[in-house]
Amino acid sequence: MSTVGRRRTVSVNAGPHAGRRALVTGAANGIGRAIARRLTAGGATVTALDVEPVTDDAWPAVRYDLSETSGLEALVEQLELDGAGVDILVNAAGIQGHFDLAQPSAEVLRHVLAVDLEAPLLLASLLGVRMADRGYGRILNVTSVHAALGERGGLAYDSAKAALEQATRTLAIELGGGGVLCNAVAPGFVETRMAVVDGVLETRTRRFKELYVRSGRIPLQRAAEAEDIAGLSSWLCSTDNTYVTGQVIRVDGGMSVTL
Repeated sequence: MSTVGRRRTVSVNAGPHAGRRALVTGAANGIGRAIARRLTAGGATVTALDVEPVTDDAWPAVRYDLSETSGLEALVEQLELDGAGVDILVNAAGIQGHFDLAQPSAEVLRHVLAVDLEAPLLLASLLGVRMADRGYGRILNVTSVHAALGERGGLAYDSAKAALEQATRTLAIELGGGGVLCNAVAPGFVETRMAVVDGVLETRTRRFKELYVRSGRIPLQRAAEAEDIAGLSSWLCSTDNTYVTGQVIRVDGGMSVTL
């Protein structure tokens, strides 16, 4: 079930998102939170959705488990009750789930696909149609370099992100006539909680530095911070973006162009 937090007063500044309302999933931390902050700074009124508590006092908060996809239509209706509507949707929420081929788990597969693929597609569909009816909208899907680069144990996650990238292209075709631009950003290594493996931030390990930094595999010689993803994301969701749609932009420090 969803719980809508008490709405707080949010100042609206002149900027590329002035007067727009945004819904950002996964906004409690990491990339989602960084994007929500950028949108707010640009003048948007942001609603932050996460299964975890959102501690930033700047935004109204919606507590919701995106694996409960059957409740998303009611959630969208609740968000649109005041008639203003959602102008910007950022699907930043995501989970990983180790998928062992030797012991395949339908439960793991269903859970990862629900959060990483089904929920974003349903939200994009439900809100995208409303945006198109109003003549303006921006949809951004946060995918991953894992959509193109596989990893052991990542069958569910990698498949979900690859499908979400293709869905981004189809959404751009379906909604473009209504003034809705749909794009995706695909981060590489980012210093967020998702990069913590067995209690260790993988981007700070000796292995990471040897394999990706000193070897030149990442030309910029560092992992990204969430803000590195948020800057481009904010622009793609803004009124400054007038003609970019259906694109997947890698934000990986150049990793995907090296051998």
